[in-house]
Amino acid sequence: MDSADMILITGATGFLGGATVVQAIQAGLAPRLLLLVRAQDPAQGMDRLQVQLKRLGAGDSELAQLRLSQILCGDLSALDSIAADPRLQRVSTVIHCAALATFANHPALETTNVDGTLALAAMMQGRPGLRRFLYIGTAMACGTHSASDHSIPEIANLSLAQEDHLVPYTRSKAIGERLLRQRFPQLPLVVLRPSIVVGHTKLGCTPSQSIFWVFMAWQKLGALTAAMHDKIDVVPVDWCAGAILHLALKDKLAQPVFHLSAGTQSSRSFRQIDSALAAAGMGNVCGRDYEQIEVGKIDLLLPRIKIRIPDCSPRLLMRALKLYGEFAKLNYVFCNKNLLAEGVPSAPPFTDYIGLCATSTRHIPIGEQMKWDFK
Repeated sequence: MDSADMILITGATGFLGGATVVQAIQAGLAPRLLLLVRAQDPAQGMDRLQVQLKRLGAGDSELAQLRLSQILCGDLSALDSIAADPRLQRVSTVIHCAALATFANHPALETTNVDGTLALAAMMQGRPGLRRFLYIGTAMACGTHSASDHSIPEIANLSLAQEDHLVPYTRSKAIGERLLRQRFPQLPLVVLRPSIVVGHTKLGCTPSQSIFWVFMAWQKLGALTAAMHDKIDVVPVDWCAGAILHLALKDKLAQPVFHLSAGTQSSRSFRQIDSALAAAGMGNVCGRDYEQIEVGKIDLLLPRIKIRIPDCSPRLLMRALKLYGEFAKLNYVFCNKNLLAEGVPSAPPFTDYIGLCATSTRHIPIGEQMKWDFK
C-alpha cells in the first residue's frame, strides 16, 4: 500500500469504530486516517472524536497525531455534500463501522444501516485507488437457524425474513450486506461480522457497558434461559479492532466473509462465566445451577427483580431479558476458520477479562448500563 493511501473509517465516535481508530494510531497509521464524523466543522468533529478515543484508552500523545485535515465532516444521510472532496480520491481502504446499534425498534434503523451504507458505497465505487471496502456487520445477522451442533459457518447469504430475526437491528445488517452485493458487484467488498462484542481487555467496560449488564442481571437473579453448559461467543472490542485492521491492510484475502468471533477455541460456557464472576467477587450464586427458565416465564421473576435489582425499571428489565434470553438459548458458536487462516490470533476468552468488566461497572446501576443498548 502506498504511503499516500488513506484509510476512511466511519463510526469513529462509536465503540468499535473508535477502538479501530485507537488501534490504527498505535500501529503508526495516524497520518493515513480519514475520519467521517458528524459535525458542523472539523474542530467540533475533533472534539467529539477525542472524547471517544480517550474513553477507549488513547493518550494525549496519540491524540496529538491526528490533524483537523483528517476530519471529514458529514453524515451517512447526506453524503452528496462531500462526494467531491479531493481527499476521497486518495482512499484505498474503507472501514465502514458506522451503524445504529440498538436492540430497540428504532425508526431510523434501516435509514442508517441500509440506506446510509448504500450511499457510502455509491460515493466510493469506481474511485481508482479503492482496493477494499470493509462492511462491518454482525454475526447475529445469521438469524435463528443454525447447524445441528449450533455452529454458524462463514457463508455469504443470510435470511432477510423478519421471522428469522429476533430484533430489527440484525435484519438491517443482513439487508445491508445483501444489497451491497446486488447493487455494487464491482465494489471490492469484504464482510466482517463481529460476534457479541463486550468490554475491553485493558479497560473492562469503562468505554461501554453494552451487553455486559445482561450477564450481571442473570447472575443476580440466579436464572438463565440457557443451560449452564451452553456456550456463548463473546469477543473484546480491542481484539475485534485489531482483527479489522489486520484484514483491512493485508495484501490479499482468501475469502470475502469473516466472523470476528471467539469460535470453538475461545467461546465459554455460562458455568465458566459464572465461576469467573465469582473469582472477581461477584459470585452470589456460584456453586449451584441457575434456574433454567423459559423465555415465556420470565415475568415470574418480577418479585425477584424488585428485591435483587431495585435500581432499574422491572418492566423494562423483563422485556430486555426476554429478548436477550432468546439470543442466549440459541447456544451459537460462530465458525472463524476463515479468520484464523488469515493469521489473526484467537480472541481472548471472555473469562480472561470479565473481572475487569465487573470491577469497572461495580458502582453503575444496571438500569444505567442498559441505556447503552436501548437508545
